[in-house]
Amino acid sequence: MRRFIHFPWLLVLLGLPAGAASKPVDARDMKAALIYNFAVFTSWPENGSNAFTVCAFDEDQDNVNRHLLKSKNINGRQVHFTIIRHIGELENCQVLYLEKSKNLENKRLSESLVDFSILSIVDVTEKPGDSGIISIRQVNSKYYFTINNEEAKRAGLMVSSKLLRLAAEVY
Repeated sequence: MRRFIHFPWLLVLLGLPAGAASKPVDARDMKAALIYNFAVFTSWPENGSNAFTVCAFDEDQDNVNRHLLKSKNINGRQVHFTIIRHIGELENCQVLYLEKSKNLENKRLSESLVDFSILSIVDVTEKPGDSGIISIRQVNSKYYFTINNEEAKRAGLMVSSKLLRLAAEVY
């Protein structure tokens, strides 16, 4: 049986008003909620920073509600949203959100994600061949996600068993 994310459940976890569950959720808000929850249920090696940085390349920045993310804390650290233009700027990122970016095929990007312990979250709705540690896909009004747990481990990340159980597929 395929599992999917129910909007009301996700809204509760994100802390949005309960009345919001009866209205259609903006795709940008949903992506922010997904990013937030994926990050909450993932552990990183200590880096000594007081900030938790979610990054996106310039061409992907408008696909997620960064203001909603900035209002949150993850593991006691304030969330910052950073727009990056070059792979060399990944060093301070804990999460990298990709959607329309052409950087997905870049070998240097893949190596940097592992070197810096970055959780890559890729929306594969329009580009099914791409993938990250977590790949999300919207089908009608439902969001499905898969987790490449082996790649997460290679990057030094530990994905919670709770999140692994919710994934449509884990490999």
